[in-house]
Amino acid sequence: MVDGIAVKGYRNGLLLVLPTEGPWIEVTSALGGKLEEGKAFWQGAQTTLDLGDRPVSEPELSTLIGQLKSDYGLVPTAIVAADSTTREGADKLGLTSHDKLPVPERAPEKAPIEARQFPPNNALYLQQTVRSGMRLQHDGHLILCGDVNAGAEVVAAGDIVVFGTLRGVAHAGSAGDQAARIIATNLRPTQIRIAGLIARSPDAGAPPLSKTPEIACIKDGEIHISPL
Repeated sequence: MVDGIAVKGYRNGLLLVLPTEGPWIEVTSALGGKLEEGKAFWQGAQTTLDLGDRPVSEPELSTLIGQLKSDYGLVPTAIVAADSTTREGADKLGLTSHDKLPVPERAPEKAPIEARQFPPNNALYLQQTVRSGMRLQHDGHLILCGDVNAGAEVVAAGDIVVFGTLRGVAHAGSAGDQAARIIATNLRPTQIRIAGLIARSPDAGAPPLSKTPEIACIKDGEIHISPL
C-alpha cells in the first residue's frame, strides 16, 4: 500500500500530493483509487500536482496528466517539483511549474476582521460523505453536503458548514481566525477546533442527534455550542 498521497482543496481547486518514494506505477495507481472515491465531485476542478523531490520524466508526466483529464475530468494547471528536469517537462506540456508550493498570502493576524476576509469565491463546496481515514483541507470556507464520519477530518481556514452529521474531527479557522465557525445539521464531533482552541465530546457516549442545526464559535475565549 502506498502512503503519503493526499487530495486537498487549494486555491479554489485541488492539490494532489504524491509521495517521493515508491514505484511510479504504484503511486499513480493509488492516486487513481483516491480520486475514484470522489470522482463525481472533482469534475472541472483546476488541479495542482505536488511531486516534491521525486523526479518524473516528461512521458510519465504526460501520461498522468492525460489520465487526470480523461478519467476524472480534472483540469491540471500547475506542477510543483524540486527537480529541474521535471519542471522543464511540465513547461513543455503547457503547465505552470514551481520549485515549491506557493503559499497564499494572508493578512496579519492582528488586522481588523474586515481586512482579513477571504478572496471572492474562495469557498469549496462538495457533495460527499467524508469517510473514516479521509482528510479534507481548504484555504477558505468549506461546505459539505453529506456526513463526516468518525475517524475523518475536515480542516478549513474559514468556516466549516456540514449539511449532515459531523462525527469526526473539524478544525475551522486553521490559520488562526478566531471568528471562524463550525455549523452542522447534527453536531456530534469527536473533536472540534477553532483557531488554537480545542473542544472534545464527552467520553460517556454520544448524545442523541439534535433536532435543530447547531453552531460552534468562540465566545469569551472558549468554544461555545448553541442552536443555530
